Amino acid sequence: MRCHPTEPIDFHTWTFRSWQDYTAENISWTETGVTGCLQVSDRNIVLVAQHATLIDTLTVQETLQFAASLKLPQVTRNERYHAIEAVSKQLGISDVLNTRAGRLSGGERKRLTIACELLTNPSILLLDEPTSGLDSVSSMSVAQALKSVARSGRLVACVIHQPSSQLFTSADDVILLANGRTLYSGAIEDIPELLKRSGLVCPQYYNMADYLLEIASGEHSGNLALLEKEAITYANEMKKITEREIQEKTVKDNSTEAEALLDSNIVVVDGYNANFSQQMYALLHRGYIGALRDVHLTQIRLVCHLIVALLLGALYNGAGTEASRMISNTGCLFFFLLFLYFSNAMPTIQTFPVESTVVLQEHLNKWYYLSTYCATKIIIDLPIQLLCATVFVLPAWYLTSQPLEAHRIGLAWIICVLITILAQTFGLVVGAACGVKLGLFVIPAANIPMLMFSEFFIPYHEMPSYLQPFASISYFRYAFDALMQTAYGFGRSILPCHAVFCLFKRPEKYLDYLGLSRDFRTDVIAIVIWIIILKISLMCVLKYRVYRACR
Repeated sequence: MRCHPTEPIDFHTWTFRSWQDYTAENISWTETGVTGCLQVSDRNIVLVAQHATLIDTLTVQETLQFAASLKLPQVTRNERYHAIEAVSKQLGISDVLNTRAGRLSGGERKRLTIACELLTNPSILLLDEPTSGLDSVSSMSVAQALKSVARSGRLVACVIHQPSSQLFTSADDVILLANGRTLYSGAIEDIPELLKRSGLVCPQYYNMADYLLEIASGEHSGNLALLEKEAITYANEMKKITEREIQEKTVKDNSTEAEALLDSNIVVVDGYNANFSQQMYALLHRGYIGALRDVHLTQIRLVCHLIVALLLGALYNGAGTEASRMISNTGCLFFFLLFLYFSNAMPTIQTFPVESTVVLQEHLNKWYYLSTYCATKIIIDLPIQLLCATVFVLPAWYLTSQPLEAHRIGLAWIICVLITILAQTFGLVVGAACGVKLGLFVIPAANIPMLMFSEFFIPYHEMPSYLQPFASISYFRYAFDALMQTAYGFGRSILPCHAVFCLFKRPEKYLDYLGLSRDFRTDVIAIVIWIIILKISLMCVLKYRVYRACR
């Protein structure tokens, strides 16, 4: 945790405790350069982030099953089922197990996020603003669920900025922080008496939480030094009680929060419950379910590819066999590439930023490696990419009267598949790095130079010499060159001319006129290199986001 001295800290930490739990705080703060660390004696502690990170296409049951498969990989299927059933009942989400996460209310989403972390039966549960963005009813439902968790023998600590009076009184203990100082630490019922001794009296029928925030903001004058002194005294007393209880061995073995208070060594746990194969299986299962249910990224995209192929066939019908329509057919083939690229790059901007946030949170919680996720992402996307390219290129190639030779169709399919994979990978990189709003601008803006130097608008030999290097990195240039070589190269015979005059009858002469390199193998290798670079870039972007999140 890192706090900036220019920003005042005004928040409450609520603690729900079971009857056998003890809490103790040994807090020391400085007004500038505030830093902190969490000391624990084992790994049985979890943190629930402020925002619910869920895959909306999965049901509640499937979300919990995915979490259980990674957090409880060593237990049997029946034991996982019973764990899911117990947690869902405890948090009150058993009646929405078959509902997709995208259709849940805010309170249900928050409780589902908590349920995923409770599967491992942690001793300590830390929550960052669990009621943020929720109405009063949903906030109380989450609070009651957390109170039920605490009553089952766990320590639950929440950070809440503006609690209602009902939410405030539902907790057991409270810690009040202001500008790096601990103004209060102890039971809620002891607050009025201590405030009175410090010269502070909360008005009748006034929300105590609001009054405490006003004290933290400096709106009320009182003996704050006494408040700080009492907070330190309370922390020392709780620590002594804990030491005595541990020495007398009356504290249960699973009371890790008590041991943590006495341990001066920081234990950093860097392990995953599931091994590589278990992570792969769980991620592949979730990924395929999400891909099949994703309306925009899978279903509508496939239908769109087929419809555009039919429209293209109607517009350019017969263009591939006529010598008089070579120029028109060149535009048709270039449109192949344009459509496949942007129809596969743009949808990922809408969906992947949300998924990357989920991946980041799950990775930080030690669910799986980033390399495992990237590998499964490639495997899951590949069938969809192959299907999209096939649904488009085969009818479009036939309906536009391109040469129906098996090897040419195969080569055209390879080029279309590669440009589809490249486009979707580029969309993933931009989506992970920029988000939705900026990504919608970045993808077209970044590809304008690629299109300018594709040799469709101006031949390579007509480009200024100082700009020719840009053509060497344009993947559209290599894809266009390969597709034109497929359609008109490899010794294609003279085309019939049904017009008064045809400028080109020999396809080889037309390719010479365009000034294309006509090196199919080099074109394919260049596109593959671009795909590899983008795959590595995706991994680096995700790694960087993890680094930023851990700073």
